Amino acid sequence: MSTLKDVFRPTDSPPAGLAAKFRHYSSRYGAVHAAARYVGTKVPSIWRLVGPAVSGGYRRNWTAPAGVPRLLNLGGGGNTIQNGLTVDLDPRADSYVDLAQSLPFADASFDLILLEEVLEHVPKPEGVRLLRECRRILAPNGVIRITTPDLDWMGVGAADGTVDCDLINSTFYDHGHRYIYSRRELLRAMEQAGFAKAAHSFYRDPDAVLGFLDTHAARFDHAPELSQYVEATR
Repeated sequence: MSTLKDVFRPTDSPPAGLAAKFRHYSSRYGAVHAAARYVGTKVPSIWRLVGPAVSGGYRRNWTAPAGVPRLLNLGGGGNTIQNGLTVDLDPRADSYVDLAQSLPFADASFDLILLEEVLEHVPKPEGVRLLRECRRILAPNGVIRITTPDLDWMGVGAADGTVDCDLINSTFYDHGHRYIYSRRELLRAMEQAGFAKAAHSFYRDPDAVLGFLDTHAARFDHAPELSQYVEATR
């Protein structure tokens, strides 16, 4: 019997060579979308201009395979997931979506939502607004998993000398980060957004619904403890 881990895997890597890659992405997105996507990786300003139009059709027409829960990977960039929908400003995502705006999805349209290292990139008030939008588009009994840098872990490490000061400063001031949450503050933000049942998990927690999708620490070569992991049910 298939599990979620069997269903949702990283999408296949494209073949080598520009022509082969174009065919690979054209088969998935269509030629115009694939071409604009490639140009957008070289000139981001062009993607910001044409991305919403050329990638919107893929987003609107996307459906999960029969019998598969509807998974939305918000702000996932190039970390696309087979059988799921990944949206971001990044042209490598399946479709252009600005998370600073209202999400272009109907109420209760997804069963599962992943925000891996996304929430810290927006100011706190916008983060709560984004969480409210997630709750709106999440189906009843749907599950959301959020990972974000862990202020508590950094604070303890700074006090006892186990966490490098440069790492803490980089987490605060690099990577476009706007707000770093303590564990308590993240739960409070989720409660403000309407998620009454939220609890901390840990990296690749086998008992968590979406823990198997935690990949940021491996992809960016950082200690898993740098992040906190929370799941909530609508």
